[in-house]
Amino acid sequence: MQKKIKAKNIVIERPIYNIIMFALVFALIIAFVFTLDKLFISAPQNNCGYVYMNAPVTQTDTNCNYDNNEFSTCSQNQGDIIYKPNCKFDCNYCNKEYNAAYTKYQDKTNIERIILTFLMALIFAFVTIKDRIIKYALLCGSLVSLFVATFSAMSMIGSIFPIVIILEFILVIFIYKKTNTNKV
Repeated sequence: MQKKIKAKNIVIERPIYNIIMFALVFALIIAFVFTLDKLFISAPQNNCGYVYMNAPVTQTDTNCNYDNNEFSTCSQNQGDIIYKPNCKFDCNYCNKEYNAAYTKYQDKTNIERIILTFLMALIFAFVTIKDRIIKYALLCGSLVSLFVATFSAMSMIGSIFPIVIILEFILVIFIYKKTNTNKV
């Protein structure tokens, strides 16, 4: 009777262990991919110190006669309106420059992530790992990271986005054929 209970516990514990191991390895792969770039590329620092303002000012001093054309020009060019004493203001483009630098940084890291995860998925398909749970967690983590990185870079990739998706689809089919144990 005690052997049956012990065998039943082992049968229940093994799937729980497999689920936990899969989730941990899966999460670690995704965390690795999306933090690795921090080692090599530093994100641009926002040293502007001003609140970004995208619309013309609506609260003006009633004693001042601000030029609405200058407000509109500043706002259309993504500038920040900085009020000065004596009814004067400046248009600062620091945030515009920071946003451009940050967009360039994101594009670069997303391309690196796409390349890294594509290579990781290929390598994990060829590497022999005895534990199937670990192997599938590595493969799934790298594929999910690849898809997230691709969709994050969608605006930059532009018109070749469908080609990239087709290549990723071919990669998934290749990995399926490589790891499928039910060979026909």
